Amino acid sequence: MFWGFCEALNFIQQYQKKLSADGSLPESLNILLFGSGDPRHILATASQLFLHPGLKVNVYLAEGCIELLARHMVLLAVAFEDPELLSLKGKTHLFMDLFGNNLIRPFSSAYLSSKAKELTDIITDAEYAQRQAPMFNYETLRYKERDQLENVFRFWTNAPEHVFNIARYWEDRLRVQLGERYDHRNGAFDWDLQMRLRENGAKQVCPQEYKHWRETGIAFTFPEYEQSDPNKTFAVGLVRNGKGFLHRGSVGDNMTGPYIAFGHKCAEERLSRSKHGVNDFRSTDVTERNVLQIVYEIQNRKPYCFDPKDIHQYGAHQLDTGKNLNKHEARTESAEAIHYNKPLLRCENLSIHFLSVEDVLRMHEMERFAGKFDVVFVASNYLGLVKDGFSRTWKESCLLCFETRQLTVFSKEEIKEHTDKIKAFAQKESLAAVTNFSINKNHSVLLYKRAGNK
Repeated sequence: MFWGFCEALNFIQQYQKKLSADGSLPESLNILLFGSGDPRHILATASQLFLHPGLKVNVYLAEGCIELLARHMVLLAVAFEDPELLSLKGKTHLFMDLFGNNLIRPFSSAYLSSKAKELTDIITDAEYAQRQAPMFNYETLRYKERDQLENVFRFWTNAPEHVFNIARYWEDRLRVQLGERYDHRNGAFDWDLQMRLRENGAKQVCPQEYKHWRETGIAFTFPEYEQSDPNKTFAVGLVRNGKGFLHRGSVGDNMTGPYIAFGHKCAEERLSRSKHGVNDFRSTDVTERNVLQIVYEIQNRKPYCFDPKDIHQYGAHQLDTGKNLNKHEARTESAEAIHYNKPLLRCENLSIHFLSVEDVLRMHEMERFAGKFDVVFVASNYLGLVKDGFSRTWKESCLLCFETRQLTVFSKEEIKEHTDKIKAFAQKESLAAVTNFSINKNHSVLLYKRAGNK
């Protein structure tokens, strides 16, 4: 729910490679992210926009939960934060903290609290939004959804009554999920990793980081940090109750993890080296490298040159960090706490449209989406929400990207069943495969185009 199960894709590159014989691009690309869960594809695409100054990219975000839209906003804000407020390494580790950790650093908690106030002003004041975050477009959000977003941001601010004991929720959920196996959970975790996740192709994930995440919900650890505060961006189903809030506790994936989006592959093959099944670099280290590249290229608008000194290398090391030090109280900030209210970095040829939650189920019926999209990405858990007539939203030359369940802890039978559903849908809509199925390779994304589109 809070992250996807395929690598971050640069859709400009994918469109050029799969649909353009000579590498040419249209004047603009309209991209629909149907339940992507996180902004990985937006960031991967945005980081390469400096190579295409004449191209206008419009991204349309369709999510079934208002809290996910709020999470998109804050994660994008981190990547586009003013360099006077955050260094590149600061952005990288802050992003990783909010993206994948149940418990976050006090610094990250303070940032989230401050940024929540800024995002509240952006969502409630159109002129201020145009000045501070012109790439964000909220026009299609209904007023009640803006009110809901405002409630989410208010809950993110650090106040005594805004309690979110995610560590307890995580443990309770784990106990129910494992049942009698709870006392032997390390063995269960190891089975899920070795016999499912790594067997399915996610070999970069290391045992010590995966087991630590399954135990605590903290995916990304570094020796210089201690995660102690609850990550409120994981709260969903928020209902305001006086000064406090009601919420649904811990939901979303707690078996595969947030490693695939940025920690599965990278340009440097040496980061994928392993000896006797022990990786030189953790998926956490690869994530650090890939996120650093993205924020570097967004900020500097030039290619990133990898330096091994930029990242950690803890392939075989056990870093046991993360304690819920604030279990019974919420952090509050002093009046002198820093304010993250500078305008976000400009990206004139990128616009991000936050669609109404109600559009997810009726997009195929709406005239404003007819023949709209050049690229469509459908998340694995949103395939069942694709309605008859969904093809009305595609342009004639449209690239269709369907996320599979390959890089998850699903069984091979479940993965095949989901892949067969994708292929059946493609056959029903007369789509031609762009993915080369003749290669003996498992795919995290299946690519299609309209039949007859050369």
